[in-house]
Amino acid sequence: MVKLIVKENYSAMSKEAFNIFRGRFDSARVLGFATGSTPLKLYELISEEARSGRISFEGKLTFNLDEYCGVDPFDSASFRHYMDHNLFLNVNMNPNSIHFPDSKSDPKTAAKQYREEYLRYGPIDLQILGIGRNGHIAFNEPGAMPDSVTRVVELSDDTLRVNMPKGNKAVTMGIKEILESRTILLLASGKEKGLALRKALRDSPNTAVPASFLQMHDDVTFVMDEEAASMLDA
Repeated sequence: MVKLIVKENYSAMSKEAFNIFRGRFDSARVLGFATGSTPLKLYELISEEARSGRISFEGKLTFNLDEYCGVDPFDSASFRHYMDHNLFLNVNMNPNSIHFPDSKSDPKTAAKQYREEYLRYGPIDLQILGIGRNGHIAFNEPGAMPDSVTRVVELSDDTLRVNMPKGNKAVTMGIKEILESRTILLLASGKEKGLALRKALRDSPNTAVPASFLQMHDDVTFVMDEEAASMLDA
């Protein structure tokens, strides 16, 4: 079942997302995280909650959705660097409990190993998602199948323009693994996400808009600001 929540602006959207996250956090052992600009405020609020001692990451495991191939994890362009500086270093997270694709090893080997880690510890209890302007979730670009699992992918021209990575390949968790998550929380902000959200929510599930497969999930909440929601009734 898909639940839609529209808030007036980015700040209000982030606070709503935090409230949902906080309500599910204690019972969740495996947490799934996304990168990008949209969840930054959410991660700031989670960090504040952890610093205050009101929540603890002790005993938690994390999986990130994706990582670029060939990038050094200490490079500011890596998703690992993003997560470390925006969340992991701000909470009492055991480094051995953080799971990421190995960006420095052979991509196919990294994908295989990450899939094996997921099978060992998953499924994910609470998955944070964003949505790309072309409707991708994680790096499942248009054309991705609903039974796709962790693999090496080539990034679309649109994704490359927006993200400007140092390469054109990434290891990403698949749509199948995302849909296996017990609870999914998708955040979206800004007019540029409007068309993708309309297609994801109003069209039948289809490979042209991978986010549309979220309609098949039993517990997914879309939290968006008014700009992102502006095309839903168009």
